[in-house]
Amino acid sequence: MATQQSDVFVGDEPETKGPIVDRLPVSFEGLLLAPSVLVLGILSIVPLIALLWLSAMEVNFLPGHEPTFVGLENYQAMFNSTVANSWKVTVFYIVGALSLQITLGTAIALLLDRVSRGENVLTGIIIMPMMIAPVVVGLLWQFLLDPSFGLYTWLLNQIGLFTESPILGSQPSALIAVIVMDTWQWTPLVVLIVLAGLKAVPRQLYEAARVDGATFWTEFRYVTLPMLKPALAIALLLRSMDLIRYFTKIFITTGGGPASSTKIIGFLVYEESLRFYNLGYGAAMGIGMLIVTVLLGIFFTESVMGGAGDDA
Repeated sequence: MATQQSDVFVGDEPETKGPIVDRLPVSFEGLLLAPSVLVLGILSIVPLIALLWLSAMEVNFLPGHEPTFVGLENYQAMFNSTVANSWKVTVFYIVGALSLQITLGTAIALLLDRVSRGENVLTGIIIMPMMIAPVVVGLLWQFLLDPSFGLYTWLLNQIGLFTESPILGSQPSALIAVIVMDTWQWTPLVVLIVLAGLKAVPRQLYEAARVDGATFWTEFRYVTLPMLKPALAIALLLRSMDLIRYFTKIFITTGGGPASSTKIIGFLVYEESLRFYNLGYGAAMGIGMLIVTVLLGIFFTESVMGGAGDDA
């Protein structure tokens, strides 16, 4: 009998041992993350619902006028030449800025990865522009491109460029100048992302490629570039999301001009919402921006990453 009681006791013992969190339906890590996830969810979902509600309303700030439900009228009003031109400018802005930033950022990261001494110092110097507030960057470049005393204007005039029209005052050059401003400030972010991706590439791959007689271009094409796909996808996602909604430097330097040549969709949303007080119309355009941003994220993830995520 004693032996049987002992066996029963031993068999029941594991059911009472161990901390309480091991027997909960969710993991301990999930419990720790739950408050922050809940707060982030509220901060994301509630404004989205409010934006959707506002996009279906006509808001009038005159005394005694209540918001009026108009359904899809604000979305129908978006299909006009002004919005179409703004999206056209936005496409040029995003494609130009992304092309420059990804190309320059990757090139600079490759050079930094080959530096044997002083890499941290050089990296610290390179990332300094991204630490400056966008408003300050806009004011700085407005000063440097001033047609009367701007240093960059003077240098360009010395080689025969922009001798008759100001850089920020003519249609072809204003958008290019804004793209260069953003490239100067945010290329360092691409450098950091790509450099982190390069550090994760196994050095044995390069050694094996060199044994086989691979050149620098062959190494980059068949070893470096495939391994950098996740880092490049992250860089493209972050920069495209920022480019489609940031307008600070444009607001400071050109104000959307000349002749709406730098009026990207984010600036148009600001203008309609906070200058003309068409809050419903601005909210509808904001929903359009959100949809385009999600589509861009899906496009970059599928096209750049390819099957890398499935292989992992």
